[in-house]
Amino acid sequence: MIEILLENGAIRKISSIDELDVDRSEILSIQLTEASEKEINTLAKRFDFVIQPLDKRSEIEISSRYVEIDSQIFLNLTFPNLTKDQTIEEGFIHVIILRDILILNLNGVSDISLIQILKNRIFYTSNINSDQELTLLFLSSLTDYYADLIELVSKKVKKYFKEVLDLKNISIKELDNLTKIKLDNIQLKECLIELQRIILQLRRSPAMGKRSQQLLISESKDLAVINGHINYNFDRLNDLKDNISSKIELEQNHIIKIFTVVTVCIAPPSLIAGIYGMNFDIMPELGWNLGYPFSVLLMILSIIITLGILKFKKWI
Repeated sequence: MIEILLENGAIRKISSIDELDVDRSEILSIQLTEASEKEINTLAKRFDFVIQPLDKRSEIEISSRYVEIDSQIFLNLTFPNLTKDQTIEEGFIHVIILRDILILNLNGVSDISLIQILKNRIFYTSNINSDQELTLLFLSSLTDYYADLIELVSKKVKKYFKEVLDLKNISIKELDNLTKIKLDNIQLKECLIELQRIILQLRRSPAMGKRSQQLLISESKDLAVINGHINYNFDRLNDLKDNISSKIELEQNHIIKIFTVVTVCIAPPSLIAGIYGMNFDIMPELGWNLGYPFSVLLMILSIIITLGILKFKKWI
């Protein structure tokens, strides 16, 4: 599926590049999903740009994320894809920035139309004043998307905080759920750092004018604010983990306490049974008719006295 954003605000959908019959001057952006090498080559011939694959996503160097050739800029963005079950998964966006057109190739990004987000951003704000501002509006729309995601994660953390506080019995499930939320926050943090580095590179680009530089500085400040919220979520998640760990420790201590009380209560009767189990020739109680009831009563009294002492000391 290929989506094309036109200057009049309309979004046109086609199934292949061959169906593209719109004049270049009318196109603002093109979005491809899981585009093949053949489709990219066809698009490169149609819009006259050099292909720069940027396929080394695992490398940390900025050269694997940002390449500028003449008037063309190629970006490789890790994208936090929001799934249907409201979790964040890693996707990738290959961005080709030409003089007058923005081309997006989405990989592992489902249920999200970036072209629609870009459209809302473009036509919500003032008209585009320069060719670079189309790219800046795209980055700005990504910033807004990241802000929405961090708001979603923050709500998850707050909701889960309340649920854990109301729980009496904590299990491993609660720790697993906490880890899932933390993973969402980690993936969002990684994507944010990558976007910050790319914006820094764009600020160094000679292709960006004075107004574009100001907009990039503004985006950097917005991302710094979002980064602060992400760090705050990490702090809250750590507090929640400490709370869960404390509850688990208290529950384990309670179980150990029960075993300890039972052991202490059993010790005196065991001592009495041990004494009367000794094989001495002269033990008066052995020949006494009430010897057995007496020994049982003595064991019961030893348990009651032990429990009374523990209760008096407020140990139980």
